[in-house]
Amino acid sequence: MRLFVPRGRARLLAPVALLAASALHAQVPARDTARTVTRDSARTRPATLEGVRVTATREGPRAPIELPYAVTLTRPDALAAARRQGVDELLFAVPGVALANRQNPAQDPRVSIRGFGARSAFGVRGVRVLQDGVPLTLPDGQTPVDVVDVEGADRVEVVRGSASSLYGNAAGGVIDVRSASPSELPVAPFARVLGGGSVPTMTAAGAGGTLGPLGYTSSVTRIVGHGYRDYSDQRATRAALRLLHPHAEGSALPGLTIAARLSDVDRAESPGAITRAQMDTNPRSADPLSVRKQAGKTVRQGDLALTVTQPLGNRASLDATVYGSVRTLDNPLTFNVVHVGRSSGGVTTRLSSTGSLGSHAVRLAAGGDLQWQNDDRQEYEACIDAATPTAACPVVKTQRGNLRKNQRELVSSVGPFVRGELALAPSLLASAGVRADAVRFRVKDRLITGTNPDDSGDRTLHAVSPAFGLVWRTTPLASLYGTVSTSFETPTTTELGNKPDGSAGINPDLKPQRALSLELGAKGLLPSGGVRWEVAAFQTGARDELVPFDIPGGAGRRYYRNEGRTTRRGAEAGAEADVGPLTVHAAYSYSRFRYVDYLVGTTSYAGKRIPGVPESALAAGASYRLAGFTLSGTADVATAVYVDDANSTQANGRTIVGLAVSNTIGVGGVRLAPLVAVQNLTGVRSAGSVSVNATGGKFFEPAPGRTLLVRMALSRDQGDAP
Repeated sequence: MRLFVPRGRARLLAPVALLAASALHAQVPARDTARTVTRDSARTRPATLEGVRVTATREGPRAPIELPYAVTLTRPDALAAARRQGVDELLFAVPGVALANRQNPAQDPRVSIRGFGARSAFGVRGVRVLQDGVPLTLPDGQTPVDVVDVEGADRVEVVRGSASSLYGNAAGGVIDVRSASPSELPVAPFARVLGGGSVPTMTAAGAGGTLGPLGYTSSVTRIVGHGYRDYSDQRATRAALRLLHPHAEGSALPGLTIAARLSDVDRAESPGAITRAQMDTNPRSADPLSVRKQAGKTVRQGDLALTVTQPLGNRASLDATVYGSVRTLDNPLTFNVVHVGRSSGGVTTRLSSTGSLGSHAVRLAAGGDLQWQNDDRQEYEACIDAATPTAACPVVKTQRGNLRKNQRELVSSVGPFVRGELALAPSLLASAGVRADAVRFRVKDRLITGTNPDDSGDRTLHAVSPAFGLVWRTTPLASLYGTVSTSFETPTTTELGNKPDGSAGINPDLKPQRALSLELGAKGLLPSGGVRWEVAAFQTGARDELVPFDIPGGAGRRYYRNEGRTTRRGAEAGAEADVGPLTVHAAYSYSRFRYVDYLVGTTSYAGKRIPGVPESALAAGASYRLAGFTLSGTADVATAVYVDDANSTQANGRTIVGLAVSNTIGVGGVRLAPLVAVQNLTGVRSAGSVSVNATGGKFFEPAPGRTLLVRMALSRDQGDAP
């Protein structure tokens, strides 16, 4: 349950009757710095609704109703969000997106699209994540989302469904977090502080502005304190800076953007997953093994990116980005202690143009991605709770025992793509695209003895991913579409390296999963009420799906295997509307995900539900503005979630409601925005996340009960500046 304040909104479809049951959603009127469409203009000039553009298309900004796939634009407010701790809080009420907050500062929230990524043990899997078009996802397909500049996010673009023809190595879709545009004032500072029960204290400050031709945005965020569960203390600092020099019409100089981010997590305890009995008795409790082993992490990362945009005449443009990062991770786990020194980076380019073929309009885009990842990995015995010396732990009560693994892990990927669109008729668009990917994994073993042979090796995984789509503009403000697309998803470096027999090197048997998706949908705008809506139905068949599992005596280490086949059938709907002082939005997702062919030993799981995703989920919110105040609230409703492949037990369904009251006060050129919110108003006990296929019944990661939040935000009052 998350309460936040959107700056503009572009959510999508669900029955209006359900919206009324959602309570109310926090809203602070604000200027639309992205120069799309404000709420007032949507009511008074409905034709401009089509001016909304998304950029996560790899062919330049496009109107969503022109695209043959499901895409959502959501716009959380940078200052007024009740919480802004993780990327999951930017994605509330997006159809097809399932959010699982583990209440674990040592592990990222789990974000999945159409079920892909729901079983990720670390980071985000199966979904490509970008910030301002710069990839955050590593070439092996994993994304450490603790580096996202959440504070500076102005909007999030979500592409749902197979994205391999655009981005590669992703089955669920794409999440592109877009930063706020600089203020037109020279200096526009802001600050906020948030605290409450069962949440760490968050403080943030920054400034943005325009100095001559140069724009800038910046922020620093500090998070300190305990979370809801025992053994969940954390201390983290994030900082971000963007410098923008836009291309000036008639100038030979290209547009330039330099973005830098720093993340320093100097303490993050890991409470781990617990059993149902432990959750029923004390949902705040931590896994005793995690506490004894002092599980957690410290991590530091720095990122730097340079993006160049160069128009080529009136109908073409070239975009290129070069980026890199360094990361140091110390990660005590229940089964060992991991240290990783990482450097990574890449180059992405895109050339797009428009033209005509006879009387038919044509769009073309081509480009490619080149990425690399270099991990220096050591793994040690976890000896912190050893009572007596052993061969593995010659010194007791120390964090690190003997070295178990010492290797360099190298991953590189290359993926050229091309996409074209042809207007068969003024209202009928046909498109096709294809991408070819090659991902190479190499391991250089440096722990070689007479009893431990050289486990060095390499594997290269290939895929060619085509996609085809049609869009029919049934009216100027509505369209129908259909698409056929493919995807592939490689195992990550960690998944390839965790071999069930305990040996080092690369698992030679683990294969990438591949999928074929069919999708039909409709989307549009109703200008009379400022309503934006969308519906979609899809079927995705996957083979060799990557499935996590534990083994007895593995102390929680995750291993992976390929299953036979799965089928995902689903439907999604979303809508938002403005009716006078009332704003409502909602998203509904139906997910019938099943194993078709899956045999483990002599046990068949054919017909079982794929765990980790509720079959039905509704997220909705509303806000009502009255006499300068905004009364708001959200509703988060979901059915039960199975926790293992055998469907032996479930995490109960949930209905969680939150309420808030906020105000905006102008005092001497300063805008104050206080907010008081109650999350989980009725105190429902639920699991915020589940650990799929865990051993020992440790499936559950409890969500907080009733929680009071208080926030004060300050910013410079910019009046009615455009």
